[in-house]
Amino acid sequence: MNEDTKLILKEISMDNLYDMNRYASLEKTSEYLAWTPHFNIAETRGTIEFHIQQYKRGKAPDWGINHKKDGLFIGTCGFTSVDEYNSSAELGYVLSPEYWRQGLMKEAASAVMRIAFREIGFHRLTVRIMDGNIASMKLAQSLGFVYEGALRDSMFIKGEYKTIHSFSILENEYEKFISL
Repeated sequence: MNEDTKLILKEISMDNLYDMNRYASLEKTSEYLAWTPHFNIAETRGTIEFHIQQYKRGKAPDWGINHKKDGLFIGTCGFTSVDEYNSSAELGYVLSPEYWRQGLMKEAASAVMRIAFREIGFHRLTVRIMDGNIASMKLAQSLGFVYEGALRDSMFIKGEYKTIHSFSILENEYEKFISL
């Protein structure tokens, strides 16, 4: 990322334990996500251990988002799933609520998209967004993702069925979008 950036993306480590727990334990953070707030620090430690194991296996499920200004670990952005055969991945992201609406996730997701298309060589990226998460839908569209439709009551999350909205962007669309 260049000098104009407000963020640093890097591997998640145990150094991020307390920062991650601070936002991951909030109801507001996971309102539109499949996971529930972290119950305690041990749950957050388990999440970080999972990421560390993925890195050791040569997989990068998520990058940690670190704010340059205050040095805090404020969220994650990366691939929630990868389909190597079809050269596609699902982009996922989460950000500490105190940093919402500052353009930070757009910066982080743009960096991950650049890696996805230019370094890894994916053909397609998707995002799946729970019904009601208007801010995330606007973010996806601002990144060039195209709305594909709603999967009505397609996921059972937190005791009820949720409608999931699907967006995608293809490699050639990404190249056109960033050249605008």
